[in-house]
Amino acid sequence: MALPRFQKLSAERRHGLIAAAAEEFAEKGYDGAALVAIAERSGIGKASVYYYFADKADLCSTVLDEAWKLLRLEGRVNLKTLTAETFWSSVQAAARENLTRCNQEPWLLAASKILNRAAADPNGGGVLGEFAAKRRAWEEAYVRRGQELGAVRKDLPAELLVTVSLAARQAANLWILEHLEKNGERTQSHLAGHVFEIYRAVLSPPPDWGGPPVVPAFTVVPGSADRPGSRSA
Repeated sequence: MALPRFQKLSAERRHGLIAAAAEEFAEKGYDGAALVAIAERSGIGKASVYYYFADKADLCSTVLDEAWKLLRLEGRVNLKTLTAETFWSSVQAAARENLTRCNQEPWLLAASKILNRAAADPNGGGVLGEFAAKRRAWEEAYVRRGQELGAVRKDLPAELLVTVSLAARQAANLWILEHLEKNGERTQSHLAGHVFEIYRAVLSPPPDWGGPPVVPAFTVVPGSADRPGSRSA
């Protein structure tokens, strides 16, 4: 995180540096981003960046932490108080708020892209891996709460559901964020609504369609355990 002296800067200068870093990381990725470029974007010298941050990882962590505080769902969705009736609508409302915020604040849009790309590799290390793990932890808690309420299917392992749902949301969110400025908030909000429907369909209990064909249970034929394919129903 930022060195203590960073907080002594004026709010305007802190925001300028965070915004410049967010744009650089979003455009070039963590590995491709350069502190000298961030310094030029923000209008300060490279030496000043090191005065406030230990290194690039420190700066990136600060950017993502600032964005996480604003975008994280656990700050607005209390899992303990959710009911079967509010389970989906509460998260959808929070997601819409995030989209509106990203549309209004370019730096937050850039930071959100970084967070969603990090979600693609939950096992990654370093700064991005840290935030990917945070996101997965909340998603898992949300899925398990939904299972308790009967809003999320129980016929599949929770870990699998979390992996699939995160992948779907990460891909959809990135697409929406990448096209936000081109299509406008209204169009993207409409698309986001449909994306949420897909997300909900992935996790919701399946309709009563009868299930897959029943496969007869295997029973071992006496004396045939060593012969591949020897079985009976």
